[in-house]
Order: sequence, then C-alpha cells, then structure tokens
Amino acid sequence: MGTDTSPATDARTRVLVVDDDLASRILVAILLEKGGYAPTAVPSVSRALERIESEGTDVVITDLIMPGRGGLDLLESLRERASHMPVIVMTSSADEELAERALELGAEIVIGKLYLAEELHVAVAAALPRAA
Repeated sequence: MGTDTSPATDARTRVLVVDDDLASRILVAILLEKGGYAPTAVPSVSRALERIESEGTDVVITDLIMPGRGGLDLLESLRERASHMPVIVMTSSADEELAERALELGAEIVIGKLYLAEELHVAVAAALPRAA
C-alpha cells in the first residue's frame, strides 16, 4: 500500500483518510478495509480537496495537526464546499481547545489516535446517517 490507495470501485462506503504520517494512513486504511469500507488515503489537505473534487467520498477522517494546512483548515474548506460531508477528526494532541474548535466547525466526533479498531468503525457508521 502506498501513499494513495485506489479509489473505491464498488458500493462500499468510501472513506477518505487524511494524515501526514504514512504509518497512521496505512493503519487507518487497513482497519477500514477490514471493516468493509473502501478507504483512500492521502497525505495532505490539498490532496484531500483534490480527491474530493475529482472522485468524491462519503466520509472524511482527518488528522487534526499536520504541517501547513491541518484538519481545521480542511473542515473549514469542506463546510464551504460540501457542508453535508461527515468529517471525523483524529488526533494525538491533548489540546482540548483544538478538539472543541473541530466540533464547532462541524466535525462529527474527535477521536484519539490511540483508538481501538472498533471505535473507528463506530465513528464512521455514526457519521453516515447525518450525510443523507
């Protein structure tokens, strides 16, 4: 698995994973794939916006803190372009103000990167009904 995974070609839920850390991208993509989702993983906000524009997605999972533009920037851009897009924010930061700001900008949930696979699947499933 490289930096970008292939786009979904079937009816499974498409989940775009945005994280500058390669290991995190791969781990989240593997966990999602095992859960029956169709993940695509990109390393930056700009790549995420390009991917959403060209291919769409059902759910976005983004890291909160990344070099350059971070998860809050992505949330702001998505609220301008696709206000209905469910976004899950993940972070290893203990900064509660950043987490609160993500929720204010419309994140469905903020989860710690030290999550269990089950928490990830529950977060994606919970975010989907609001997208309809």
